[in-house]
Amino acid sequence: MRKKSPLSGLDCERLFSHQVLGKYKANYYYDKSIGYIFVDEPYWLEEAYDSAITITDTGILVRNNANANRVSTAILMNSINVKKGVDLGGGYGLFVRGMRDKGFNFFWEDKYAENLMARGFEADEGVHEVAVAFEVLEHLANPLQFLQNAKLKYNFHTCFFTATCFDMNDLPDENWWYWVFETGQHISFFSKKTLKYMASQIDMKLFHFGGEFYAFSSLSLETKPRRIKSWVPKILRSNNKFKKDFDFPKSLTKSDFKFLRKNLQKKNNV
Repeated sequence: MRKKSPLSGLDCERLFSHQVLGKYKANYYYDKSIGYIFVDEPYWLEEAYDSAITITDTGILVRNNANANRVSTAILMNSINVKKGVDLGGGYGLFVRGMRDKGFNFFWEDKYAENLMARGFEADEGVHEVAVAFEVLEHLANPLQFLQNAKLKYNFHTCFFTATCFDMNDLPDENWWYWVFETGQHISFFSKKTLKYMASQIDMKLFHFGGEFYAFSSLSLETKPRRIKSWVPKILRSNNKFKKDFDFPKSLTKSDFKFLRKNLQKKNNV
């Protein structure tokens, strides 16, 4: 049975069916034209997102710390002026808090999760030059539409994101760990061809920094200045040569505290 791809609109073929959440039948389809695999009509998503962060996500703190280091390094290496940034799908706010602690004025957005760590710094509509979408696109029935809407809302010129890509010449079988049938939350799966296609649809180019770290951008980004790794910012900060070459922003930790405290005082008429 053929289905239309939510991204390209072209006919797709069914790869297989598998049970998700231990009880629902999921049909997985392949759009060969752009190397995209998707789950057709994932009607169980409300139940799957009863908890926005799954119980099996033991790497949440490690990933957010690493992503904050990667993004801050990429921004500095490319001399990107970020007056405001936004985390699309900000989860508990770990990434936003991490970026603000590094001195970058980032804000939080997430329809499904509660903002625990970046309260008071929720995003408003308007220009945010840089966006991030970590652990987001694979959760969406139409990731392209999500990016298009987010770009209209925030007018960003760069969006950093993660993607676990499969090889179009060696499609993964049902044993691939990344399907995550147990949670039912992964419903979109990408090859690099998919990512290039999505980039073209939002008038941007795809940049690969290595591993699972990518960016869509209308800028020309340097992707391999000694490779972007989580330890690079620490090295740069300890090296006087790099301190002269890069203008490190001042941490917002203390100023955020004063801002939030002042708001509480106004609220409580103190």
